Order: sequence, then C-alpha cells, then structure tokens
Amino acid sequence: MLTKRILTALVLLPFAIALFFYFNLNYFSATVAVIIYLGAIEWAKLAGIKSQNQQTIYATVLSLVNVGLLLLTPWSNTISWFFISETASQVYSVVLHLAILGILLGIIIVWIYSTPQKWWTRFALRPILGFIMLPGFLIALIGIRSRAFDIDFNYGSQLLLMMFCMVWAADIGAYFTGKIFGKHKLAPVVSPNKTWQGAFGGVIFSVGAAFLGMELIGLSVDNIYLFAVVSFLIAVISVYGDLFESALKRHEGIKDSSNLLPGHGGILDRLDSSIFVAPVFFLSFSWFGWI
Repeated sequence: MLTKRILTALVLLPFAIALFFYFNLNYFSATVAVIIYLGAIEWAKLAGIKSQNQQTIYATVLSLVNVGLLLLTPWSNTISWFFISETASQVYSVVLHLAILGILLGIIIVWIYSTPQKWWTRFALRPILGFIMLPGFLIALIGIRSRAFDIDFNYGSQLLLMMFCMVWAADIGAYFTGKIFGKHKLAPVVSPNKTWQGAFGGVIFSVGAAFLGMELIGLSVDNIYLFAVVSFLIAVISVYGDLFESALKRHEGIKDSSNLLPGHGGILDRLDSSIFVAPVFFLSFSWFGWI
C-alpha cells in the first residue's frame, strides 16, 4: 500500500506542479472543473446514490453549474480574476458563502454522527451539499490562483501551494503524531484511527506551514496574532473536512470514495480537507488583506 501511494504521488507530482505554476487561467479552470466532475461522481456515491447512471447524471448536472459559473467571467490570461462584472462578483460571493454554510453543516454532522437520529441522511441533503460545496471549492481555487495574476503570474500559484501545504501538513502531522503519541480517540465512531493527540499535532504542523508560507511568499500581514488565530481555525477545519468524508463513507459502508488513485483511494479521499479549507482560506485571507 505504501509503495503504491508513493508511486502514485510521484506520477501526480509533475502534473500538480504544471497545474499550479504553468497552466494559464483558462486551462487551470478547465482542469479543476474536470477534477471536480470526477469528485462529484464519488460524492454522489457517498450521498447514497447507488446507480452508476444516476451518479454520472448527478456529476454532469453539477458540472454544468460549474461551467455556467465560469462563463460569467470574461476569462483572459492577462486580466486578474477580480476584474470581472459586478454580477459575476455577486454570484461568486453567494457561492462562496453558501459553501461556508455547507462546511458548518458538515461540522455539525460530524458532531452528531453517533446520535440515533440521522436526519442529515434524508431530504436529499447530502446531494444538495455537493451542489453547494463543490462549486464553492472551484471558485475558491480559481480566486486564489488568479490573485495578482496581471502583476505576477506565479503569485497566486504560491498562495495555492501554501494552502495545500497547510492541508498536507495537517494530514502528515496528524499521522506521525498520532502514531507516536496517540492514546485518546478523537471520533471513534466516525474514524476509529484518529486521536486527539494526532489532531493536535496536525494543527500545529499546519500552523507552522502557514507561518513558513507567509515568510516565503512575503504576505503583508499586519497582525501576526490574528494570522495565527485564522491559521489555527483553518487547520481545525482541515481536520473536520477529513472527518466529514469519513462520516459519509462509514454511513454508506465504503472504505474509499473510489479506486481511481492507487494507494490513495479516490479524488475525494485526497481533496476532502481541501474542499473545506479553500473557501475559508480565500475569504478570510481576502477579508484581512493578506492576499
């Protein structure tokens, strides 16, 4: 399993570098939309949609929504993402804030998972959450990638890498800290292998990655304490993103969202935390003027 994970990561690494640093906005947006389409198929399965045809239809309709969002903007390789129409800006703001509400609901679902009343499995709530959170993920990634695009082609790429490094650091830190010090279960019903010690270690690693990224990129942070608090909250949200997907998988009796990535599982198994983190990262860093 470990060998497969390493080999898959080595294969994906050049693609990730090209996507972050060499694709223009058009190709970046289109590629991310395709990745989200594959993730939407997995989301449909985790949402209780059994038929493969229905899963494909679900992902297709969601992708049409994403394409519609992209068509609101007159994309250009030399125009920043924020030089868009007022209507598009308002729509994107609504999409991002709806994603925040979806994240909060996901956190609540993790909290109440062990209770007998699983109301969140009814009323097509899980499929609806996909239509809220996946477009939010798309818009957040494009918003981060296109920051100062007309001034420095790679500035948004560095921001995007910083965000993913915070997520990866939380994951790696939780794994090793949990292995060494883990004693007390974090969410035994949702994810029996996760511990409080591991989660704490992951959060510390993630905050450390945030401060390292701040220095390397040269973010203009006027309040270091506020930056620490926001980074801490983003790290905690990253943990909940992982737990939320675990809750969906456990309810459906699924180990991995798919077998698309050998040794890693599916698209959602790799992006679960990032889906939670991206809208929060983009909105909070924009709000405080750090990006």
